[in-house]
Amino acid sequence: MTWTTPKTDWNNGELVTAADINAIGENLAALKQPATAAYTTTAEIIGRTETFADVHSNMRLTLATTGGDVLVHFHGSMEKVDHSLTMLYCDIDIDGTRQGGEFGISRAYIDANDRAVSFTHLIQNLSAGSHIFRLQWKVQYGTVGVRLFAGAQFWVREI
Repeated sequence: MTWTTPKTDWNNGELVTAADINAIGENLAALKQPATAAYTTTAEIIGRTETFADVHSNMRLTLATTGGDVLVHFHGSMEKVDHSLTMLYCDIDIDGTRQGGEFGISRAYIDANDRAVSFTHLIQNLSAGSHIFRLQWKVQYGTVGVRLFAGAQFWVREI
């Protein structure tokens, strides 16, 4: 269901029509099921870049919003691929603009043990329309890779 701007110019004695009631019902349904886009990985992904790059082409989510706030979430299990510890930096790119600075919006040390990596990030006052959200990452040293295991989730939701 899509949101319809409610009627606000009522006159005294004006009768409520079936269309008015239907619009209210559709708006309640739209509030119950806000716009959401999600992807769950089905195979492992290995990253080895010192500059921010997309984690995977499937972690490019399109969400049509009515304008306002959006929650962005990622969680997954990771480990290092190579011989040394590395710092992992994660960021969100919205419509071609990364949200974090030089180190992104989230960072974690990745070592030989499986490590849960997770963040939820609030984007405020996003304009109405269709937006593309891309999960991006980089590592401290490009010679060290990180492995993202299958089952990781990336989602966005208008709130």
